[in-house]
Amino acid sequence: MKISRQEIVVSFEIDLSIVLTCGQAIKNIQKKLGGKILSINTPEDAPPFTPRIILNLNDTIMHLGLDRVHIITIPPSHVSDEIEKSSKFTFQRVNSLLSELRPSIPRYLWAGIISTIEFPEKGMKNTSAIEATTPVFDKLIKINRKNKELSSFQLQYGIKKDQYFVTYTIGGYDIRNFKLKPPKQPGFYVINPAEYPLMECGIRILLDINNKANKQNNDLINDIEEILIEKKKLVDNILEDLNLKGVLP
Repeated sequence: MKISRQEIVVSFEIDLSIVLTCGQAIKNIQKKLGGKILSINTPEDAPPFTPRIILNLNDTIMHLGLDRVHIITIPPSHVSDEIEKSSKFTFQRVNSLLSELRPSIPRYLWAGIISTIEFPEKGMKNTSAIEATTPVFDKLIKINRKNKELSSFQLQYGIKKDQYFVTYTIGGYDIRNFKLKPPKQPGFYVINPAEYPLMECGIRILLDINNKANKQNNDLINDIEEILIEKKKLVDNILEDLNLKGVLP
């Protein structure tokens, strides 16, 4: 198992002047952490969550919209295979950004974290993502395929757990070694992924947890830390909770 990606969303009341409101704070972050600031020429009628400013760091990207901050972190390989280490890494990155932004953003509403959890197949028994998901389908879905080959599969369900909403999305993934050759003639051409060497395949689970169910959120950094603690508990028991013990490693 590995945590390949963590996404943190902090929602706040809409601020139509968010670029001016948080402009200095973002410049301060850049001075401390480096990275590049990209100001987006976003149409006026774009949805509030559409980024107006992007800050790109080495292993972290921050999007700032009119009503939210969206932070994406990629845990390095030496921490990605342990939820506790990857959570500490994520919190350090998020805290360094939000501690600077917090005084400037409007009233905080809720926070959430989406973790991408991958279970790479050992021994490469299968040749595609859909082959890797077939045992999961057969375990979880009470539908008789009548020996027909599975061509697609994705399962999503959500629950309310205390003050949290938790959503699981289960599917397959594969990683291929794409080495594209220039076309003989200029123009568009079609790529068939199956023609390229398979490097890895397996099951991917998106674990989304947020505190929208709690109507008294008031400390966003503390709330994110608590969500990470709750997420660790969920990841530790994920195979049992999803009825996938013995199916996934």
